[in-house]
Amino acid sequence: MHKILIAHSLYPPHIIGGAEISTQILAQTLSSHYEVEVLTVGEHSQREIRLDQVNGIHVVRLPYNNRYWIGDANRSVSVPSKIMWRLQDIFNVRQYQHMKQYLAKARPELIHTQNLPGLSLAIWRAAYEMGIPVVHTLRDFSLIDPINLSAYSKIYRTISKRFSRTISSVIGISNHILGSHTSLGFFEDSNKHVVHNIVESGRSVTELYKQKVVNVNHPLKIGYFGQLTEVKGVHYLIDAIKSLDQNIAGQLCIFGEGPLLSTLQHSAASDDRIEFKGKVAKAEIAGQMAAMDLIIVPSTWDEPFGRVVIEAYQVGTPVYASRVGGMAEILLDTEEFAFPAHHAEAIAQSITHYYRLSESEKLQLKEQCHLHSQTFNEAYLLQEHMDIYEKLIR
Repeated sequence: MHKILIAHSLYPPHIIGGAEISTQILAQTLSSHYEVEVLTVGEHSQREIRLDQVNGIHVVRLPYNNRYWIGDANRSVSVPSKIMWRLQDIFNVRQYQHMKQYLAKARPELIHTQNLPGLSLAIWRAAYEMGIPVVHTLRDFSLIDPINLSAYSKIYRTISKRFSRTISSVIGISNHILGSHTSLGFFEDSNKHVVHNIVESGRSVTELYKQKVVNVNHPLKIGYFGQLTEVKGVHYLIDAIKSLDQNIAGQLCIFGEGPLLSTLQHSAASDDRIEFKGKVAKAEIAGQMAAMDLIIVPSTWDEPFGRVVIEAYQVGTPVYASRVGGMAEILLDTEEFAFPAHHAEAIAQSITHYYRLSESEKLQLKEQCHLHSQTFNEAYLLQEHMDIYEKLIR
């Protein structure tokens, strides 16, 4: 078997968002055809490399070698400290030394990098110096706008663009995110591909789909799943619900946490249909999604992909989403199921649109959602990556 090293900022059990989940799915999917190891950053500050196993995958955890570990979501960090962390993370010399030492011993035939914070651009330099081809997946915009500080982002963007010239192949999880980088001059010498994210499937998800009941002529149970931040547009969804008759919108369940929680709760206080459910455990997401009549994704920023869309489709729950970023690439039909961002009235119209569908139309939509989700499966992910890897390994 060819040896592949997958590198990402964090790896389960340390999960901040969808990137960690997608990286784990990728590692486990590839392990049927390759010898896979994962390189990530651990929570330890000591200088040794720690070895671990997660679901049969060998995981190599470097010390964080910086002011703090980015996996600690509860840590309170001052703005100056964050800036100093970022400056050191452009090219972390200690991580570079650790990686050169590890790569010399492990000798992978290919390195597949995901998000770089914590590893820094040093991993690209180390691989280049050792003649190991690198594939990079663009999961977010952190190479372009790593933090909300324009001066720093401009410096980082210039440096990361120069480093990207050494990358053999680049993968965007959507056409939108790939084009956003290549239009700025990133990855000029790289082979370019689009491979959409997938979501894990299983018997329990299929059973939830089969058991899902389509309700007609009763107030809708509407769901939101995601972080409670400004760019997620939840306040527009709340305004939309408040504007709708109770016979149409019976309940809005908001699953998630974030800095806007108290602000959103205050905004929703006058409407007892709106409930804040907190962060839902990964194992419970599918069940909660299946319990919704429909799910709204009201984002106001360019979402790279939109994992929640496919997760909802798996259990037969339709999704209406903002027409932003890569979202439009994965919706069933952008004309019918996408609405303009920053627009509470458009969200209300989408909810009303679903409410007015007949029983047969809703049943057909349930089936279409589930069938569409099946194209985002492990077989697709494996074949797409094998095609990219084999050319480089040869």
